[in-house]
Amino acid sequence: MNSHDLAQSTARVADVLAEDGEQDEHATVDVDVLHMPAGAANDVPPPSTFQFLRSLTPFWHDRLIEAGLILSMGLYYLVGNTHLGLDVGSFLHMPPYLYSFPFLAIFVYLSWYRLPFAVALLPLALPYYFMQKTVFSYGSHELNFGLGEISVAVCALVAAGQFLLHGKRWRYRLSWAELRQRLGPFSIPILIFVAAALVSIVVAVERQTALRAFREEVFDPLLYVLLVLCCLRTREDLKRLVGALFGSALLIAVIGLIQYFLFPIDPQQATDINRAHAVYGNANSIGLFFDYILPFGMALLIWHVDKARRGQDKWWLVVLILICCVPLIGVLAFSQSLGSALALPIALLFILALSVRNRKTLLIGAGVLLALGIVGGVALHRPLTNFIASWHDNGKGISTVSKRYYLWLTALQMIRNHSVFGVGMDNWLCYYSLNNTCPASHAFNSWYLITVKPGTLISTGLSDEPTLSHPHDIFLQIWASIGLFGLLAFVTILAFFSRLFVRIVKIIRQSSHADVRSLEWLVLGVGGAMLAACCQGLIDSSFLEQDLAFCFWGLLAVLLILRVLTGTPWREK
Repeated sequence: MNSHDLAQSTARVADVLAEDGEQDEHATVDVDVLHMPAGAANDVPPPSTFQFLRSLTPFWHDRLIEAGLILSMGLYYLVGNTHLGLDVGSFLHMPPYLYSFPFLAIFVYLSWYRLPFAVALLPLALPYYFMQKTVFSYGSHELNFGLGEISVAVCALVAAGQFLLHGKRWRYRLSWAELRQRLGPFSIPILIFVAAALVSIVVAVERQTALRAFREEVFDPLLYVLLVLCCLRTREDLKRLVGALFGSALLIAVIGLIQYFLFPIDPQQATDINRAHAVYGNANSIGLFFDYILPFGMALLIWHVDKARRGQDKWWLVVLILICCVPLIGVLAFSQSLGSALALPIALLFILALSVRNRKTLLIGAGVLLALGIVGGVALHRPLTNFIASWHDNGKGISTVSKRYYLWLTALQMIRNHSVFGVGMDNWLCYYSLNNTCPASHAFNSWYLITVKPGTLISTGLSDEPTLSHPHDIFLQIWASIGLFGLLAFVTILAFFSRLFVRIVKIIRQSSHADVRSLEWLVLGVGGAMLAACCQGLIDSSFLEQDLAFCFWGLLAVLLILRVLTGTPWREK
């Protein structure tokens, strides 16, 4: 580094210290900061304003802040949440949201102090959107939001407040040119997708419902992507984000297992089959959520096994990762989700294949697996066919697999008449059947629901589930909801994602830097998670749900940050 760069970096460090309030006259700056390239000082955390925090080691300092963020938001969500039956403070003679406000204030303060921590830990709040929190009430009117929505709103307001206070000196500021560079070719299809979703609100018969769905499934997740791109700059930030995702899945697994064993009567299911559903209204939602998370655990496990095999790591780490994955696998088994049972093994094979560096070994392994698959498929053809055909049989000889086929035909008929702009976000039920969930359905004389098999009087089984909220296919759902342009934008995003993933893998394989090569498990986890989500999305809804939308766009944001950390160019040289 020349003297000019050193002076510039030193000046940036001084600006960072000045903009974050009080400075201890004896505060010191890590000497490594002064040897960073220009601009890298923005990644240095601000000094603590509390003396007792300064006495802690960086590790325990960060763990204390993380614990404070998690506990404060968790207590805000739980205390006085009437939707959870926890309104135990009526003796205070004030609305519940008021006596839970101090916990929110603590979360805001800690977010201001360490905004990247709050942004990275947000996935812990994603699964609880069914059980909302009353943020404000007036008379009979209430403003209810999910925990994830509240968290992202707080982070966005904190970011806006810091930007207004510091302006161009805000440590997480990205210029329009820098933001476009980080988004690269993704910016155009994302804008088209948002525009198509906005148009779908206009054409929807239930516009209020479509507007709510747009906020929950498009606006809030993309706002989170913006926060991630601005605030998360280092590998530690990414690991914290992935750790939050895994921690959220682990918590859902524990809740699901408790529910399955201690509360065997499932009030959410119309059938007498008990399935683990945790906090969701449908057991399949566990598998859909885990599609975005478990592949990271798979990739980390394979990476540590390889390092331990070469004597570069401890085997107890492998055992610890396996122990953490056991509850996730267990609750998946008890949820009886056929989609995740198919999607996650595909993701595992994908990660294994990319983890094998020796081409000869890879080809031999692929050949053996293919041969075993063919032999097993031929030998077990009849039992496998019977198993799939009878999966979740409704007692009338109609399985969930056979119902899927006629559900897709129903979606295609709906798309045929609404192909360009769709029927509107979350307006599927208005056209699908006569139901009370969408009052506008009563205004129609006919609906698209196929009740009997064409040319016969045999029931398709769909009449038993007149309130299915989506066509159980990610592409049909997007097309029916937001139209052709939204579908094309979504497919383009997937294509760009795949191309960028391949380029990053190539760069990591060619790199001689240990820091870059250590990111391989993160990259493979991102690719495996997107593959699993798309595979299960062929037979279920893996995108246009609040938690899944956050996960989808979050994977894209993680891949974009990995591109920067690995130095992968947008165009091959």
